[in-house]
Amino acid sequence: MASIEADTTATAGVDINDLSEVQQLALQQYTSVTNQDAQAAIPLLRRSQWNVEIAVTKFFDGEGPDLVAEALAAQNAPPPPRAARRENLQHSLLRPSLNPPTRQPHPDAAPRIVPQPADQVIPRPSLLLAILFTPFRVLYKIFSLPLNLFAYLFPFLPIFRRDAAAGALRRANTSGRRPLSPADTAQRVQREFSEEYGENELPWSGFGYATSLDYTKREHGFLLVVLLSPEHDDTLTFCRDVLMNPDVNQFIKDPNHMIRLWVGDVRDAEAYQVSTALKCNKFPFTALICNTPEVNSTTISVVSRIVGPMDPNTYLAKLRTAHAARTEALEQGRAARAFQNAERNLRQEQDSAYERSLAQDRERARLRREAEAAAEEAERRKKEEEGNAALLAANKEQWRKWRAAQIAPEPSADEKDVVRIALKMPEAARVMRRFRASDPIDELYAFVECYDHVKEGSSGEKAPEKPEAYVHNYNFQIVSTLPRVVYDVEQGGSIGEKVGRSGNLIVEQITDDDDEDDNEGEGYGQ
Repeated sequence: MASIEADTTATAGVDINDLSEVQQLALQQYTSVTNQDAQAAIPLLRRSQWNVEIAVTKFFDGEGPDLVAEALAAQNAPPPPRAARRENLQHSLLRPSLNPPTRQPHPDAAPRIVPQPADQVIPRPSLLLAILFTPFRVLYKIFSLPLNLFAYLFPFLPIFRRDAAAGALRRANTSGRRPLSPADTAQRVQREFSEEYGENELPWSGFGYATSLDYTKREHGFLLVVLLSPEHDDTLTFCRDVLMNPDVNQFIKDPNHMIRLWVGDVRDAEAYQVSTALKCNKFPFTALICNTPEVNSTTISVVSRIVGPMDPNTYLAKLRTAHAARTEALEQGRAARAFQNAERNLRQEQDSAYERSLAQDRERARLRREAEAAAEEAERRKKEEEGNAALLAANKEQWRKWRAAQIAPEPSADEKDVVRIALKMPEAARVMRRFRASDPIDELYAFVECYDHVKEGSSGEKAPEKPEAYVHNYNFQIVSTLPRVVYDVEQGGSIGEKVGRSGNLIVEQITDDDDEDDNEGEGYGQ
């Protein structure tokens, strides 16, 4: 604790900016899970070597002693002196008699019977096959009688002991009852008991012996195993007067006692195996099974056997005594199990919250990266569009200068086949010019497009070349007013054919929609 307090005091004024990037990330993850102050979290993270999972575990579960420091101290510390043992031969010989070892009797471990899988159960032969094999069965019994007699007279021989055990196992399956699964067998026994002795509210297990044993072990409760033999004389009295007794019935079905009842008929294979494993030598037989933590935390044992016929009061007294002797230990086991489950749930919630926090951090980082990528892409597109627009404007200006140099000079006044045109320009200027009648209509459009350069005249500089891979489109149209005629440059033709000897024409700018359509075609071409 002194080292922890010194570490906390030394780091009380730590600047978070002095931490490395990895340490800052660990601090952010730790504080997002624990909601602890950053200045208080830094000492714990340092003691955890900046491991977030270890620090979170220490925060919620408590921080134990420093094992590394204790190990180093134990390694450097001298070994404790060993007390001298003074004992002679006489003391050694008399010790077993003076202090005999006391052994606490431990209950027998409850056997676990693994039932045969349903898909491996040998089905009974049909009636036709039984009739066909009847002569062979008769012959087998005739020839086996001397051998059975010899085995009865000499049971000490090993070979006959094995045959006798096999015969006992076979006799367990010759009761004539249809073999069923353990759960179906338990339900059949419950149904036969209710039909024979009346309806009851006993806490029947409804499962096989192995499944009931597992539930009892998991719940830290009691399993009351009752083995019955319908051929025994005391079975009817035991079921009617003892099991169906109101006091016994009320004690068994009390939910606070946590008793699960499993009744087996020894004519069934599973119940027969259970009776053999529990060393049942007398009917009716009752065994009380529960967890025994004094033997092992995971051991389930037979804590009481009630054998033979008896009155209900004696039976209930024995059952109460065995139940009361184990109730406190089982309650502690249930409390420990509830604490472990709560701790496990808390740990799972912490892990889930930590994973959610990491997922949120990853999602925020992903969104931030996507936003940065989108901004970079928008900036790149903007620069690209600006570059394309600048290049397009430069090529357009270069084309205008080149085209202005290609326009033929205005014909003289005495030249024939001349068309006089008055152009109303968009800037409200009126331009008068003569064109040859044979000039194409494109010459008129080029004059309007390059009017500024034509008006300035040649400056003596060399005309630029036509820009490569550039197709120019006019963003205006030339029309006549009365009647309204649009002289389209794409239709071609000469000025004399379209306009005549003279004309008053107007230059109209194309609307925005038309301009957008034209701009799609204006640019670079082959």
